Amino acid sequence: MSELLVENMSAESEAQRFGRMIKYLRLSIGMKREDFANYLHIPLGTVRDWEQGKRKMPDYVFELIEYKVSREFSSNASKQQSANEPDENK
Repeated sequence: MSELLVENMSAESEAQRFGRMIKYLRLSIGMKREDFANYLHIPLGTVRDWEQGKRKMPDYVFELIEYKVSREFSSNASKQQSANEPDENK
């Protein structure tokens, strides 16, 4: 096999891997694709292409998205949980 063909196959499988990861991340916070794109201020077509493995996002972009989601959604979950807990000082 030529080097170029092997390189393209590697890039394709990496794009698909990132696609599965970004889709899993989106579904883990219960968002529709359009809502997720709006939340990230990224065009819907870009998110769709990432999820379908048609385009590979740069590694740092995935890391930034993952960081944003983990910070904002774990923070929201903590706030919700503490709001539901009884106040011991009352």
